[in-house]
Amino acid sequence: MNRTVNPLLNAIRRRLRLAWAVATLQVVAPLVALAALAMVVAGRMFDLPASDVAALWMVAGVVVLVAGYAVLCKVPEMVVARAADRGLATRDAFATSLELADQSDDDFAQRVQVRAQELAAVSTPKDAVPLRWRRRPTAVAMLVAPAAIVLALIANPQDALREDRARDAAAIEATADVLRSEAERIAQQPEGADAAARLEQLAADLEKTDSLDKAQELLDEAAAELREQVGDDLLAKKAATEGLQRSLENSPLPGTSTQEAAEQTVQQQLDALADELPSMTDAERAAAAERLDDLAATQEAGDPATAEALRQAAQALREGDVAGAQARLGEAGQANAEASSQAAQQTAASDAAQSAANAGKQLSNSGTGQSAGQGQGQGQGQGQGQGQGQGQGSGTGSGSGQQGSGGAGGNPSGSVGGGSGSPGNGGQGGQGTGAGHTNGSGGPDLDTIYDPAHGTGGETGSVGGGTGTGEGGTVGTTNGQTNSGSSQVPVSDVLDAYSRQATDAMNNPSVPPAIRALVLAYFNQLQGAK
Repeated sequence: MNRTVNPLLNAIRRRLRLAWAVATLQVVAPLVALAALAMVVAGRMFDLPASDVAALWMVAGVVVLVAGYAVLCKVPEMVVARAADRGLATRDAFATSLELADQSDDDFAQRVQVRAQELAAVSTPKDAVPLRWRRRPTAVAMLVAPAAIVLALIANPQDALREDRARDAAAIEATADVLRSEAERIAQQPEGADAAARLEQLAADLEKTDSLDKAQELLDEAAAELREQVGDDLLAKKAATEGLQRSLENSPLPGTSTQEAAEQTVQQQLDALADELPSMTDAERAAAAERLDDLAATQEAGDPATAEALRQAAQALREGDVAGAQARLGEAGQANAEASSQAAQQTAASDAAQSAANAGKQLSNSGTGQSAGQGQGQGQGQGQGQGQGQGQGSGTGSGSGQQGSGGAGGNPSGSVGGGSGSPGNGGQGGQGTGAGHTNGSGGPDLDTIYDPAHGTGGETGSVGGGTGTGEGGTVGTTNGQTNSGSSQVPVSDVLDAYSRQATDAMNNPSVPPAIRALVLAYFNQLQGAK
């Protein structure tokens, strides 16, 4: 083969590669276009965030694969020569010249080489290997490919769903972080390890789900489970145990000094009293028995086991049974320790349940804060009117403020006084010149708390109390009606604070045991409603 034939065959080899690549792409183009369209459609129907990109990479990959194979595949010279003979219709001239290339001394071989050179001089690779277009597969690809491209450019509804899921996942993660912080806080409380561990477990369970509904269900289940651990007598038990501890700190039992009382538990003081009994005089034992009876009265509602043991110890002292009194004091100490532990556990469980409930409210975006603000504004608006009115009541006093029972969300109707007056023992309001008359709407308000000093009927008492010349104090952050209107606050917002205030107030020795029992029952009922 000489210089004329070899360049032609090399060019035909390249042309063969191109022709094969074009033919292969035309065959696979419809299949690739349909596959790309299917991937784009699937990305609109299912959560496949990379479907469009995957379709693009698939098309590019097929093109690169075909082109790469066309460039790298080996094409033997004989195949090129036969393709040239077939395309140029030279009747095996190039193939024969290639076979006889080594027989240059033969006359026949020389004539074959000359003929191949003459044909190569007038031939082109394009004539030898023409590019053929396949109409049907090309038409299908030209129809399907633009449809896939247009669909890929249109906004994908799954994108909005994915954004929502991403926001839900972020909210769930933030909720889990809040629960872990609450678990750390509760773990520092007495007997708070179990409740803290439940919140930690809840946070871990939340991180395993990306569904807002499932997360809400987990929060509700955890809150309900923790609430089941809280007894209906929690407030009474807390008031009894904490009140007894503080009472003994302020006025220690015999056998305990004032300095030691601040550092000793109830059980330690009772044990110290038991050790002191043998060396006490009859008068001292009588005084100790009276003190134990007083302490038992404070425990009757919240810790009956401790109350009974204290009462039996006092009775044993009066009967001169020192050993029996010591045994009963030991039982009282154990009962108080158990009640204190239960109260601490239930308090931690209650705090954990409230944390889970609050996290659930925030996660569901219920808008409780906005609703509360709207309700308060609506109540204030409905509590105002035009005209003059006069409340009816009897009794005298010098208390000042607005009295009445009307207002939004309160009783069906009532008068709102704007001047000064005093509530009667059995009256319905305060006497004075009113600023209007309000007709309330709806039934009784069971979700907010009010000042019971203005209720009708029954015996009332004061424990602690607020400011002013009347009994009780004003509920809320602004001056207003004592029973309704803007002074109404949710029970759950103030119940814990009120119970602590009641506990502190009942430490006052001047409060009769009957009043203490009444207050404990009152807060116990509120706790059950909560």
